[in-house]
Amino acid sequence: MNKGVSLAARAIPAVRGLHVLLVEAIRKPQHHRSDQELRNALKSQGGIAKLERTVTDERGEAFQLFPMSLNTLKTYSEGHLPGGFGALNNLRLKALEALEIAEKRGERSNKRTRSGLALKVAELGNELELHRQTNMLLLRALAECHEWFFNIRDASTALQREKDAQDAVDVVRAVLSLAMPPFNTLHVIEAPAPSVDVANIADYRKG
Repeated sequence: MNKGVSLAARAIPAVRGLHVLLVEAIRKPQHHRSDQELRNALKSQGGIAKLERTVTDERGEAFQLFPMSLNTLKTYSEGHLPGGFGALNNLRLKALEALEIAEKRGERSNKRTRSGLALKVAELGNELELHRQTNMLLLRALAECHEWFFNIRDASTALQREKDAQDAVDVVRAVLSLAMPPFNTLHVIEAPAPSVDVANIADYRKG
């Protein structure tokens, strides 16, 4: 295996793991606010490229982050993350802001004060940004499905059709794995059972 293949084999899961870490820091900043190494790394693009740790997503999949050059991070982010390095860098800034908010919130938790309300607005802004990125990922997954439908339809043999179907599942799973829960898996989300209590319309009619 040459150096290029070896680097790719390590860098692709690393950039995905970095994405997982940044999303986690935005969603649960209180869990990371005491992580000084992470906070320092978030201050620059080169800082996140140098992070070295193991990151585990909510499904239990582990990703090994290792120090790499900023150019390497940009290259593999562009090829393997929806939105490329620009989206990753935006998550970096949002994660840094979320940790700073969590730190301030620990000092001033009363949201009825002006500063408390400002912190709440910033938190909601971070959450909105995550939902926007999730929408982008869901649209990407739909686009991938659309393309694979035609590949499966036009497959020349049953064996090829089966392979294309499995490839489609793998691609969609990879895209969705970058979204925020519960949109990061293909598991069917069951709707809550309807209530057995049926309202009587007569109760709302005027006598």
